[in-house]
Amino acid sequence: MAAARNEKNGLLEKWRIDEKPVKIDKWDGAAVKNSLDDAAKKVLLEKYGYVETFGLVDGRLVICTVSCLFAMLALVWDFLHPFPESRPVLACCVISYFIMMGILTLYTSYKEKNIFLVSLQKDPAGMDPDHMWQLSSSLKRFDDQYSLRVSFSDGKSRNFREAEFTKSVSAFFDENGTLSMDQFEKSVSKLHDTLASDKKTK
Repeated sequence: MAAARNEKNGLLEKWRIDEKPVKIDKWDGAAVKNSLDDAAKKVLLEKYGYVETFGLVDGRLVICTVSCLFAMLALVWDFLHPFPESRPVLACCVISYFIMMGILTLYTSYKEKNIFLVSLQKDPAGMDPDHMWQLSSSLKRFDDQYSLRVSFSDGKSRNFREAEFTKSVSAFFDENGTLSMDQFEKSVSKLHDTLASDKKTK
């Protein structure tokens, strides 16, 4: 218990000493959501020591890169073979570009969803597969209810569990728009510890 308390205090002190307090315009929904997302990410990566993985973002970048390559091919081909000679290649490139944009829309809607962090919990002994932790959130426009979902995937059993809370952003920001890290950290850690304790009992 003492070690856990010291670890928590160390996180909060690091937040206060190493960085300026997070202060935003509390009427800016995007800024509110981004600051809470960043704080939640900080808890998992710095308090619990998980390793961020960028596979989800890399997938989006690959789709965008392929789309750009089609656009560049159309530009270069039209330069080397002026229209109308380039018409068939231009048509193929345009169609391919819009297909890739459709794939990107599906990818962000059904694969990425609202996930802003994918991290791995490494096995200290290096024997068992890594566990995966994901964070996703939502804050509707003109709404003060912030929802944070923590998802856990067991690397060994492949069991998947998740926990979520929905609270008013006023619970985490003061009247000046400064984030109360200690209050927010408690809420994030509670979700994490609930899933971690379920993992140990199974």
